[in-house]
Amino acid sequence: MSGGRFDFDDGGAYCGGWEGGKAHGHGLCTGPKGQGEYSGSWNFGFEVAGVYTWPSGNTFEGYWSQGKRHGLGIETKGRWLYKGEWTHGFKGRYGIRQSTSSGAKYEGTWNNGLQDGYGTETYADGGEPAWDLWGGVGPERVGSTGRGQEGWGAAGTIRWAGV
Repeated sequence: MSGGRFDFDDGGAYCGGWEGGKAHGHGLCTGPKGQGEYSGSWNFGFEVAGVYTWPSGNTFEGYWSQGKRHGLGIETKGRWLYKGEWTHGFKGRYGIRQSTSSGAKYEGTWNNGLQDGYGTETYADGGEPAWDLWGGVGPERVGSTGRGQEGWGAAGTIRWAGV
């Protein structure tokens, strides 16, 4: 394995290990005009494990497979944080999405990037309804510990009285 620096025509650059003409081992790759960067492990041109930072400041720290997020990872996006599993580039199986400012969060199952299956959502005021979702839509409320919240079921909108 050798190492070095390669400058792309668009202003991006790669500095790190090389093998067979591809990024391999540890390296740092910056995007066009130096915007955004990935720092971590590479396997013959594909990211394996590391941190990607977008020009917006959003980040992903975790694992990749064949150029897509796959395995465990942490994504920060604006005021939201997601910690959990990724499958072929999408939030998948199980994870927690929470607000970094209000305390609101969803903890449960995911499928193809959407909240799907069983999960618990905690509102900023501490209320916790339990949902059963299919494909991120059509929630059916299966329980609630909150007060005066609305939920949806097969019969339409339901309002729970304060407990």
